[in-house]
Amino acid sequence: MKDISHLPEQPDPFVVFTNWFHEHSTHTKSAHPGACVLSTNGLDGFPNARFLSLKLIEVPFLIFGGTRESLKAKEISNDPHAALTFWWEESKRQVRVQGIAATTSDEHSDFLFRRRDKAAQLVSTISQQGAHLNSWEDLKDQFDAALASRYNESIARPENWCGFKVEPTRFEFMEFMDTRLHRRTLFSKKNNEWVVKMVQP
Repeated sequence: MKDISHLPEQPDPFVVFTNWFHEHSTHTKSAHPGACVLSTNGLDGFPNARFLSLKLIEVPFLIFGGTRESLKAKEISNDPHAALTFWWEESKRQVRVQGIAATTSDEHSDFLFRRRDKAAQLVSTISQQGAHLNSWEDLKDQFDAALASRYNESIARPENWCGFKVEPTRFEFMEFMDTRLHRRTLFSKKNNEWVVKMVQP
């Protein structure tokens, strides 16, 4: 396991994150290597968390997709402070990210949407994420019909679907040890530079 306790004077947590993510993606048996938990500040005062899939690492942003009407979108619009949490079982590593979230440009959103598989694209055209559902069977019928009739078509990105980007202000990298003497390294952005320190387990 790589030691990140000895870092250059001007460390870059994106280098560490990208390396760890690449190792995880290479060795994981999961079909969703980008799976992580997005936490936001709820409109009702309660914290809110849900799993989603990280789609791009584009310094200085971590990027995922979703709809503008979703609860996460409303919460980000109300309070852009957000967190992403990654747990990688094979390497026994955890990464916690805190930062500021925003929507991406239309061009970026188009690019992300094109990368989705056809079923996911079609779901985005028929589902109003988070809205009340009267009948799951009716929605399933709509999806099956769309899948049968439009599978070979090019699906345009719905106007309500977009990319979201989180610009991190903190990264915490934790390497789990069987002894429970875990290694924790915290990067914090101050005056536009990254400051790094070790944290006790």
